[in-house]
Order: sequence, then C-alpha cells, then structure tokens
Amino acid sequence: MKITVLIAEDDSDMRHVIKKVVEEVEGVRVIGEAGNGLEAIKLIKELSPQVAFLDIDLPGKNGVELAREIFDINPWTFIVFATAFSEFRGEAFDVYAFDYIVKPFKMNRVRQTIDRIKMVLSGKVTDKTKSYIKNTNKKVSRKQFFKNDNKLVYLNLDDIIYVTKEGRKSTIYFIGGQIRTNEKLSILEEQLAGYPFFRSHSGFIVNLKMVKELIPAGRSSYELVMENTKNRPLITVEKFKELEELSNYRASKSS
Repeated sequence: MKITVLIAEDDSDMRHVIKKVVEEVEGVRVIGEAGNGLEAIKLIKELSPQVAFLDIDLPGKNGVELAREIFDINPWTFIVFATAFSEFRGEAFDVYAFDYIVKPFKMNRVRQTIDRIKMVLSGKVTDKTKSYIKNTNKKVSRKQFFKNDNKLVYLNLDDIIYVTKEGRKSTIYFIGGQIRTNEKLSILEEQLAGYPFFRSHSGFIVNLKMVKELIPAGRSSYELVMENTKNRPLITVEKFKELEELSNYRASKSS
C-alpha cells in the first residue's frame, strides 16, 4: 500500500529534511512540495495526497486556514502539523489534525506519526471500540426525494449509509450506489433529522444502524467502520461522547 504525502513548508531546508525522513518509511512517497499556502491548496486539488504535512506560519495562507480548505476538499486527508508554534495546538485539533509536532523535533517523531497513519489505513490499529451503539426496536421505513443535478432521486432512507461533503457538493452513499447533490450538509441534516441519522462530524452524517465499530484516527476523532462500504466516515471525540449520552438515554427510556 503506497501512502502519498504533500509537504507545505516555506523553509526549503526543512522541506528537504521532512521529505527525507518520510520517504525512509517503506511504502511512503512525497508527491508534492509547496512553499506557501496558495501553492499548497493548488497541489492538494491536483494530486489528492493522503497525508499533508503543514507548517503554521505559511505565506499566502496559514496552516490552519489551509487545513480547513483541505478538509472541504477531502475530509479523509490526514493533517499533520509540523511547526515551531506550540500555541496553535488547540486550533489545529479543531480542524481534526491527526498530529501536531513542535519544532525542533526528533526525526523518529515523524516516523512514528507516519507509522500510526499506516496502521490506521491498513486497519491494524489494535485499540478498537466495538459495538458502541445500543440496539433499538425503533424502525424507520420511509423514502424521500433528493436533488441530483436537474433530476430527483427517490431513495429509501434505510439504504443510506452516510452523507459527506466533497468539494462544493455533498455525496449521499447508499446501498448499491451514490448520488451527488448541490445541497449543503446542513440542509441534508434537516432532511434526515432524527434517528438513525447522526451528524458525527462537520463533514459527515451517518446512519447509526450501519455502524459496526470505531477505530482511533488521531487524538480528536475516530473512523467508523460501516456496513455495505469500505469507506470510513469520521466521528469526533466530542460527538462520540454526545452519542454515548444519547444511547444511554435511549436505553434508560426503553428499560
């Protein structure tokens, strides 16, 4: 499995160091380098790297702004901040950074981060939380229309696996296919309001009945292993806690 990496760093010597360390890890390749935020976002759109190493203090567009745009383009991108500014750690994890490495750092620290990303991508992470959603007797069986370009698609809500933001559009993944729509996630969230649909992340709405297990994906989020797809939507730690509270409430009401 090849892992592709982009490095956004205005110091060319530091870019060289990060690239050298990253490419020493088997199966990892740097496919793009950028010296400023504007160049970086252009390369992200062109190359679609799986991992982005970002400095905070980038000309043109700082690292936090860049991370937000990367998330809008592809929320599955692993964001790793490598910076001398420790005070932006909170903002970094607000945009779902996988890791935050403060300069000067030991090269082994970068290797450890890449190794953890490899484990997440390969599904070999051992710290798993399984079957976290409590069973319910409530059944949802209804259909709705969804806009798809200049036509309407009539979907059974039970068949919807998850919904995500991809670029300027939203994609609805369902059993047997997917459709893209211009509707914002906030509009789709209203359309899908109520169990079993849950806004697990700023970029995802998931069908809780399709969730099989959680896998840690950095310090601030988990990946959701779903039925009927190999894709893995995200859920933040905060949303997981909210879901636990809702699940406990539902269990107490049904007992």
